[in-house]
Amino acid sequence: MAWLPRRPVGSEGPESPEREGSVSTMTETGQVFQRASRWATATRVHRHSWLRRFLTFLLHCAYRLVLRLEVIGLENIPPSGPVILAINHISFLDPVLVVSLLRRKVLPMAKAEVFRDVVLGPLVSAFDAFPVRRGEIDRRALQTALEVLRLSGVLLIAPEGTRSPTGALIQGKEGAVYLAWRTGAPIVPVGLDGTDRFKVNIRRLRRTPVRVVFGRPFRVAIPEAASREALREATDELMAQIAALLPPERRGVYTDFPTANPRYLRPLEVPARPVPAAPKPAGIGGGRPRIEARANE
Repeated sequence: MAWLPRRPVGSEGPESPEREGSVSTMTETGQVFQRASRWATATRVHRHSWLRRFLTFLLHCAYRLVLRLEVIGLENIPPSGPVILAINHISFLDPVLVVSLLRRKVLPMAKAEVFRDVVLGPLVSAFDAFPVRRGEIDRRALQTALEVLRLSGVLLIAPEGTRSPTGALIQGKEGAVYLAWRTGAPIVPVGLDGTDRFKVNIRRLRRTPVRVVFGRPFRVAIPEAASREALREATDELMAQIAALLPPERRGVYTDFPTANPRYLRPLEVPARPVPAAPKPAGIGGGRPRIEARANE
């Protein structure tokens, strides 16, 4: 694979053609493609539409009824600048839950098949998800993800590339680490537990205990002349950080992978600040989700 020299997000000079809105070209694995799609605009990346706000309100109402929700580590989300949220994937509920918990707008990548679903298609579109074709190098999705990060947006991605059939971690793919290395954006590992039991519990009219943990952010530090093997190792290091946020039975192939002193991940300190809880729906009874604004031990 032919690697590009990394250009950190926001490093373009004042005369950069990207700043002036002209079409640019980027090279990826020997191919040149143009930024032909203007899907990722500053408005889409940062502004919450009224529909998205309304759906988020409804989701928070629903969480009170059907979930016993515990959220830890919201203070680990950088308050500004590009961010990549890397989650484990065990349920359809995972991206919806993470996207609706943050005050910053999150743009998720979703498999292309979801957009053809009668129910889920309009929902993921309302949350400004963009499609990715699995099983191939989807250059359009890669281009959109790079543009979201260039505009200092928050990108949600599941490095496993698919929902785990067992609920335990499977081997991650290199896409999330590559985007972080290419753009300089920090990665926040996110561990979710309990969402895969939602369908069973809802049929029994039971609330589902769900735990969401946001880990400490990392930057990917891979030498410019790095090989595919270095990217693979950095991906395993990221997956090990996600595994550390999960109970032992969820860690899967990363159960015994060391988490101390990663070779290619560098911890990023986020300035201490008060973390407001997610907006409280007005006029709805019931207990609020348990949200703990503290770092993970």
